Amino acid sequence: MLDMSKAQMAQLVVHRVGNKQREEGIVIAPGLYDMTDGQVEQLLLKYFFSSFKEKVLYKFFHEADIHLHELYMYVSRIFINPAVFYEQSVHILKHLYEKSGHPQIKGGEFYVAYFSDCLVEGKTVDAVGLFKTENKENYLKVSQRSQGMSLLADRGINVKKLDKGALIFNIESVDGYRVAIVDTVNRENSEAAYWKDEFLRLTDVQNDYFHTQNHLNLCRDFAESVYGSLYQADKKDQVMFVNEAVAYFDQNQSFDLDDFTQAVVKEPELIERFKEHKVMYELNQGLATVASFAISDQAVKTTKRKLKNLIKLDTDIEIKIKPAAAEQDAGGYIERGYDEAKGMHFYKVYFNEEE
Repeated sequence: MLDMSKAQMAQLVVHRVGNKQREEGIVIAPGLYDMTDGQVEQLLLKYFFSSFKEKVLYKFFHEADIHLHELYMYVSRIFINPAVFYEQSVHILKHLYEKSGHPQIKGGEFYVAYFSDCLVEGKTVDAVGLFKTENKENYLKVSQRSQGMSLLADRGINVKKLDKGALIFNIESVDGYRVAIVDTVNRENSEAAYWKDEFLRLTDVQNDYFHTQNHLNLCRDFAESVYGSLYQADKKDQVMFVNEAVAYFDQNQSFDLDDFTQAVVKEPELIERFKEHKVMYELNQGLATVASFAISDQAVKTTKRKLKNLIKLDTDIEIKIKPAAAEQDAGGYIERGYDEAKGMHFYKVYFNEEE
């Protein structure tokens, strides 16, 4: 979906942005960065691109009219005429400063870059990159002199750890372009929203990747909020239900609601509850109801890593049921019961050999 291996950096400017609440201001670069050192350029490309692990794409969004979205307009002018790149980079810098009012937002270098030969959704396009450095690390530089080795302490950027980034691709311009992002701030922190929601103002692109990820999350939500609470399914049955749903997505190239419910949900009454829950879930998420779509293998892999297949017990013991267990009908290998003598619940696990 996204391949930057052949991307070339045509233009670059390095500004500095501070925290607006602390009145730290901005530092505007006097002009474009002179890219004459090939080694530095390669390090910058590694720094800019290596953190884009997720394959999720977003798009610019405005409630009334996309042409009222400031960043969308600045980037559009660059794509139309790359000669105005520097001028528009200053507008983007000032826009970022206006959105940097949270007291915990750190100042740092702000890079604006123009790339060519970017591969996204099977098309080779140009892209505008926005990157911000917020954290620096201590390092030692060792050099050899006539009197021996010399050590110098300094602070610098770890090129493997991009703090914030956005790649805006010149594709689907009428629909708000396609945007990939990086934000290493913990999502629980209150300042985390400013990069994606306030500065970039993005919304989801509802493609196959999105639908696959969303429906796997729907299955987990159904297992916890309906299957578990209303049908008194224990934690083992909830985990097995989610694992069986994951197995369906692993083994099929497309999702069909009726086929899925017959294969995974099975019981007629539970099927009706699943379909009702799906409608309410999509309504609460502000999504259009989708009954079929092509399954994204990448989305399945990404979501599987995030799904917790653990049965956590209050005795500090955890039982992990892997997704592959759903394919082996492993529900018959684990039983839940209650020991009246101890007054405690228990799980009984069957196996042939220890590994």
